[in-house]
Amino acid sequence: MARFRPPAGAIILTGFMGTGKSQVGRLLAQHWGLKFLETDALIEEQEGTSIAQIFATQGEPYFRDRETAVLRQVPGQEALVLSTGGGMLLRPENVELLRAAGPIICLQASAETILERITGTDQRPLLNTPDPLAEIKRLLAAREQGYQQADYHLDTDTLTPEQVADRCKDLMIVDPRATFLVPGAVQVAIAMGPYSYLIDIDDGLLSAAGQIVPPAEPGRRAGIITSDNLVSLYADTVKDALTSADWEVSLFSVPDGEASKSLATAEQLYGALIEADFDRSSTIFALGGGVIGDLAGFVAATFMRGIDFVALPTSLVAQVDASVGGKVAVNLPAGKNLVGAFHQPQAVIIDTQCLQTLPERQLRCGLAEVIKHAAIADAELFAYVENNMARIWAGDPIVLKYLLARNCQIKAEVVSRDPHEHGERVILNYGHTVGHALERSASEWDLAHGEAVALGMIAESRLAVELGLAESETASKLHELIQQVGLPTSAAGIDLQQAAAALSVDKKIARGRLRWPVVPTIGQVRITADVQLPAFQQAMRSLVD
Repeated sequence: MARFRPPAGAIILTGFMGTGKSQVGRLLAQHWGLKFLETDALIEEQEGTSIAQIFATQGEPYFRDRETAVLRQVPGQEALVLSTGGGMLLRPENVELLRAAGPIICLQASAETILERITGTDQRPLLNTPDPLAEIKRLLAAREQGYQQADYHLDTDTLTPEQVADRCKDLMIVDPRATFLVPGAVQVAIAMGPYSYLIDIDDGLLSAAGQIVPPAEPGRRAGIITSDNLVSLYADTVKDALTSADWEVSLFSVPDGEASKSLATAEQLYGALIEADFDRSSTIFALGGGVIGDLAGFVAATFMRGIDFVALPTSLVAQVDASVGGKVAVNLPAGKNLVGAFHQPQAVIIDTQCLQTLPERQLRCGLAEVIKHAAIADAELFAYVENNMARIWAGDPIVLKYLLARNCQIKAEVVSRDPHEHGERVILNYGHTVGHALERSASEWDLAHGEAVALGMIAESRLAVELGLAESETASKLHELIQQVGLPTSAAGIDLQQAAAALSVDKKIARGRLRWPVVPTIGQVRITADVQLPAFQQAMRSLVD
């Protein structure tokens, strides 16, 4: 399965002069084996003269008309990379034509960088002025609204064309209109040196598990750890897939629910593995949601000092979050995930068909993690969820694959840089500081993880506003989207005293200080260690007052 395949339509690059559209466009076209076209070059070819001469003799309005005419000539279904003139998005008609062709990527740079890049190059008719820097700033301001209509925006100030092209490739792997996503599997790479692995995402991948992860040699033992309610749904499919690839397969099932994520259950599984003659060459396949992923991963991390495991997540929470990054753990009576390890899987295999049998409550819980990733890293993903709720609930395969791939990509970028949560990775705990405390204080674990995270984001965003660390609009937008998804926005019935006790043993507390991710505005995050526990307790109280 190739990571990228050529799109059926166009990849459009736009932006101001000097942002690197031509260089980046050629690199992308070469990478995908596509045709590369520039609207300015097409106009010059058809007019038989330069853009500068057209401006001098015909004027800018004539040139803008020619831009629109050229766009109408570009075949909409031909696979190509298209670089446009810097003012192309000023006309609504042009925007409409480009959007019909494919995703639009706007390359950006500061006025100073642009001036430095274009100095000494070919004549730029719009900059034939005594003060080109001032003119660049004026034009950037005039075009800002037009550029905002692009699907993606990349700052090129400190990047080489090769680096910009790489970022464009990453964007296209998850763009819902890029037809290399549908049909065909998407792969997201987790780069961790010798512990690197791939996340495969597609329909029907459980039946291909043995092909994706074959045994090192025939007869190696594979243990499928799953929950009772998933045995009838998926166990036979996975068992057949592994058996056909010459694995020697055993199935181990545990009761459903958070209570199974315990040392007692892990001990029972250790005994079952020993009875089945598992050794250090064996592999665990974790088939299930977040509970199974954590439990089976913990067993794999600790059995015989660590054996391989493969994640087969079946819930949206697990697919977009829990299965990626190698954090595995079990609970103690004092709190969640207090005994665990960092143990990277050999592979993550995400079968999108599993979402078809997912109860609505679990789908909502998965969307809480999607909202979390969007809040900390991707404002466009946040807007995408806002604008595509109907398609999400309808199970649109393009939308779901996009959500899965983009969320895995966000998490992959973070965990690759901080595999053991010594620094940046703590941003992935946004909403979890309060959320875990609420989850632990709910009677009989009746507050699902995603529901707790949603409440945690609401409480923590309110606290950030109160402390002057975030915009009030951030808290409002989070509350509105969480409510739109159908997740809880208040926590009536929570034992606040128990929640406060659970908060005091949060794993992020070091030397009495809590490292806490703050979202100042949607799509951005920073870490602070200056907030005391009583402030979080007050934030929790705001959910029940």
